[in-house]
Amino acid sequence: MLRFLRSPKFWNDEGSNLVRILDPIAKFYSFLENAKLNSVTPIKAEVPVVCIGNIVLGGAGKTPTVELVCNILRQKFQNPNILTSGYGGYLKNVVRVDPNLHSYLQVGDEALLSAVVAPTWIGKNRIKSGKAAVLGGADVLVMDDGFQNNSIEKDLKILVIDSKQAFGNGHLFPAGPLRESPTSGIQKSDIVLIIGDKNEELENQVKSVKSSIPIFRAKMEVTNSVQFENNRVLGFCGLGYPQKFKQTLIDCGYEVIDFVSFADHHPYTITEIQKLISGAKGINASLVTTMKDFVKIPAVFKNDVSVIPIKLVPENDGFEKAIFKALKKKN
Repeated sequence: MLRFLRSPKFWNDEGSNLVRILDPIAKFYSFLENAKLNSVTPIKAEVPVVCIGNIVLGGAGKTPTVELVCNILRQKFQNPNILTSGYGGYLKNVVRVDPNLHSYLQVGDEALLSAVVAPTWIGKNRIKSGKAAVLGGADVLVMDDGFQNNSIEKDLKILVIDSKQAFGNGHLFPAGPLRESPTSGIQKSDIVLIIGDKNEELENQVKSVKSSIPIFRAKMEVTNSVQFENNRVLGFCGLGYPQKFKQTLIDCGYEVIDFVSFADHHPYTITEIQKLISGAKGINASLVTTMKDFVKIPAVFKNDVSVIPIKLVPENDGFEKAIFKALKKKN
């Protein structure tokens, strides 16, 4: 997988010549990924495992879904723990993330955010990190981005899909944004959570693959609207689907004078932040970003950047009930 990948425009264009050129490579990639998955026999954990996954390369909304699911699980469990790979960080062994000690360079940006929500463990070996979490007192594990990892047996698999991005051009990487086909991803899921506005075409596509699967919707909401002197903002982010953040700013009523996007998980340099600060001043706008990006900004510049706090809110309590129903059935 390419590190810090910026989604190319043709990933949303099914008729692009590049798609046809890259499709044979995509099929070979899919063959290798399937062979790797099928070569692994999952290990049963000592506690229930809830897996949050997607089938596109970034931007679906896994990280806020992990936070939402952890908060739901606390109604029935004492100590949910999060397992994540630590993507973007250089530490590869099992480590419990401490936001006061670790930087995003060590553990990755998403792990730092998750550690504020619940005890979070990184490590390439999910079996070892899961065992460490259980030894540390975890009574349920929330596996972030585990659909393409067969090392641990999952008791509940939640597929996250962005309503606008959906499955992009429908092709596998590198011809498109898909890690696996929508059919295989949906078939192995227990619940589908669609983030964003209602998309009947997408829901029908999901149901055509697995008619019995429950589908729920949720939206990103600003938890505390930040007021700026003139309401003019320059937004920036390094996300798999940056348009989502730009739309959030517009929905909140901000006047988005300019918007700059970087590759997913982009590590900001001093020069880049200085240019953004200068650019915002030049157009008389406030500089705003996401919390995921804020943790990667050099400390000396943090006072020059504002964070728009966002959380995921389900449409109703059906999502919560479906989680506990599925876990009760499995355990």
